[in-house]
Amino acid sequence: MQSVEKWTPMKALGKANQTIDGLMVPTFKADLTEDPELEFANLMNADSRKLEQFMVLYGGYKAYLEVTIADVEASRDALKAAFDNGYQIAGHKIAEDREEQGRKKLTRDEVKGAILKEYDALRALNRELIEQEALYTKMSGLLNAYTSAYNTVSRIVTLRTSTSGVSHG
Repeated sequence: MQSVEKWTPMKALGKANQTIDGLMVPTFKADLTEDPELEFANLMNADSRKLEQFMVLYGGYKAYLEVTIADVEASRDALKAAFDNGYQIAGHKIAEDREEQGRKKLTRDEVKGAILKEYDALRALNRELIEQEALYTKMSGLLNAYTSAYNTVSRIVTLRTSTSGVSHG
């Protein structure tokens, strides 16, 4: 019988990273050092040059967050798949053991408690999954904020350019 290499979520992520690296597309990098003169509150008073800087800055943040969120999402999804698979196997084992012992079936909530109590690795995986969910939610909120800021600057540029050529006479 041939041995089967043990699968882990990190191996799945490693494979995904190798595939991305194989695309020969450069990774997205941005200098995200914020210009202290660019304050969102002063946006309406900004000249065209400052508006360009706002667009570059917010566009860079937005793109960087999109790439970073994709990494978090991939980690989260791999952890979730690993947890779900382990959970199903553990649930089956607990149900089988209880049946062999002639004990009553557990409710769904009791099964979850029994699994998390008995299987340290699944408990740790569940915690990692919770942390990834929290990170994803917070980063998504930050992306939404920068997307809104970018869209606001874009609208101001559009309004200024559409009204600058109009004669008011």
